Amino acid sequence: MTEAIPSLKTVMLRGVRRRCPQCGEGRLFRRYNIMIDRCEVCGLKYLEDQGDLFGYLFLLDRALFIFPLVAMIYFRAYVPNQNWFYLLCVIMLFSLFYTLPHRTGMSLALEYLFRRRRRL
Repeated sequence: MTEAIPSLKTVMLRGVRRRCPQCGEGRLFRRYNIMIDRCEVCGLKYLEDQGDLFGYLFLLDRALFIFPLVAMIYFRAYVPNQNWFYLLCVIMLFSLFYTLPHRTGMSLALEYLFRRRRRL
């Protein structure tokens, strides 16, 4: 690991694209959300310990989906047309499941970046 540490922006874009945070070429997933152990291009082991992504996924899930959903449910009584409320809930739940690999890739990218900076 003598190469320079990529920037936060670069690493996050690689994570959103579901690519290796180190080289940007290798795939992260075999299928929809089944993670590969190592990058097939540079050989990076994605997770050193099982469960490393829990904190990052917890943070991203809460910040992007759970807090807005709780706020929507809390303020539901003040929405005059409840059809919009239910439609928005369905859209948010759909996006919660659709973006799961992207959020996992972003979490893996953050974990990789912190792991690299910690070793300096």
